[in-house]
Amino acid sequence: MSDPTPEASGAGGGRQPPPPRHGAAGASRGGGGGHPNDDGEGSGRKPDETRKGRQDERPAPQPEEDGYDAENDEEFNLFSRVIANALGQRTRIPAEPPAMFKNEKHQDVRMWLMTCTDYFGRNSWQWEDEAQRIRYGISRMDGKEVAPFALTYRRQMTGEIGYTRQEGYEFWHVFAEQALRPFRPTHEAEKSLREMGLVKYRGDVAKFLMEMENLNIHARLPRIAWRKMIEDELPVDALRRLSPREYVDDGEWLEAVRTVT
Repeated sequence: MSDPTPEASGAGGGRQPPPPRHGAAGASRGGGGGHPNDDGEGSGRKPDETRKGRQDERPAPQPEEDGYDAENDEEFNLFSRVIANALGQRTRIPAEPPAMFKNEKHQDVRMWLMTCTDYFGRNSWQWEDEAQRIRYGISRMDGKEVAPFALTYRRQMTGEIGYTRQEGYEFWHVFAEQALRPFRPTHEAEKSLREMGLVKYRGDVAKFLMEMENLNIHARLPRIAWRKMIEDELPVDALRRLSPREYVDDGEWLEAVRTVT
């Protein structure tokens, strides 16, 4: 009787069969292959609902805010300048509007025009063009002496109500030139003003005051300026005796000056 061979008996130092692969083992256990953690239909387990969509729930990556430099952001700087400019225009010290010009004795059209120009300069962002400035200037003219000029100039500037439109009347310097012609101090007034500066008090108060009154008829100085010119020529003792109270009119004040001088 012959001995069985090692291959036939399965014992001894013969070759061992190779270990089964995962695929084969999985096939023998459940009929499905793949990784043990796979939640396939053949795994026999329900999918893990807690793991579904975990990566989708993560917040999207944000821009690199740590490296943002606002000082070098051109759009941000431009926006800041626009806002600062707008706020600056509205926080300036407001300019006083020019007084109503009526060509009264105490008013000088040259001073009034200069006040208008300063007002426009302080509020330049409000005026679209020079014609708008002229319309505003005309609205600041009142009284029977200036109303005819204001109405005529406005109609000639716009060509309304049958008036022929005058070229150049929409410019401020033209308006100023036209306003100076009828309302500026006359040559006689300027001459009288210069002569008033030459009148001196020489001990005769009646003569001194009469000369000043006559010259002021043409010079048309306002009350405060006229009294100042007279007081500058009076003796110091007379000024001390002159009461600082309010006087009804220039006649009462002149009588007080005669009394103390």
